[in-house]
Amino acid sequence: MNGKSVAWDCPICSSRGTSAPFWKTPRFHRCRRCGLIFRYPFPTAAALSYLYTTSWLSPDENKAETGATEVNSARSLVKFLTRSIGSTSLSGKRILDFGAGRGAITLALRQKGAQVVAVEPFGYECLAKLGVPTYRDLAELPREARFDGIVSLEVLEHLPEPRRTLLDLHRHLEPGGWLFVTTPNAAGLPAKLRGERWREAVRPGHVLFFTPLTLKSLLLETGFRRVERPRSPVRYTGRMQPRTLLNFMMQFVLVDGGLRVLAFKH
Repeated sequence: MNGKSVAWDCPICSSRGTSAPFWKTPRFHRCRRCGLIFRYPFPTAAALSYLYTTSWLSPDENKAETGATEVNSARSLVKFLTRSIGSTSLSGKRILDFGAGRGAITLALRQKGAQVVAVEPFGYECLAKLGVPTYRDLAELPREARFDGIVSLEVLEHLPEPRRTLLDLHRHLEPGGWLFVTTPNAAGLPAKLRGERWREAVRPGHVLFFTPLTLKSLLLETGFRRVERPRSPVRYTGRMQPRTLLNFMMQFVLVDGGLRVLAFKH
């Protein structure tokens, strides 16, 4: 992981610090100032668009790029979210699902009574067929649109400009509203043990990886004032197995492969 430093623009660091090689295959660099890990060379917008467009030709066969969250996981995440924000119900809450993918979390939120609007650039038609009010881009949302909460599951790692996106999401929140983000944990045990063989690193659509500190700093810099990592575990599989118990333990001590973060707008 050590290597000679080279000048390279970090996708989130405003100081434009130097970066150094981090993983070789696939090739990633790490920003020495903010800790962000990013694909090097950084893919063009056209390359990313082609990847997602072709993936959506067979969305169920390309879940890594079209939305890997399944129905059971979505329901567990909604329970986790409800507990974490200290609420007993999401009924009537206006929630934006940013990067809605195949719609699992959207449907789980609607089952709990939330009024959900989705943003999904490549799976737009899939969401529209489910009867979900859907926009292709944040820029299409009415400027006056405000939400009680925003969910963005496994999206940040795909974004070439996460700072700009988070600023836009912050603007669409009501005062006191919350943002719930999940993204791979670059400081978790799976990433540390597997390195460049980590399953998240080999997925071509994953261009950025955050440590907890890097993500918290970015959220604070984009206007959020309280950033939390709830410790209650999320059950991602239907059956309780030894591997599930191990994952629960890692979640309790915040070293598992996923970051689950709540950020609040004052």
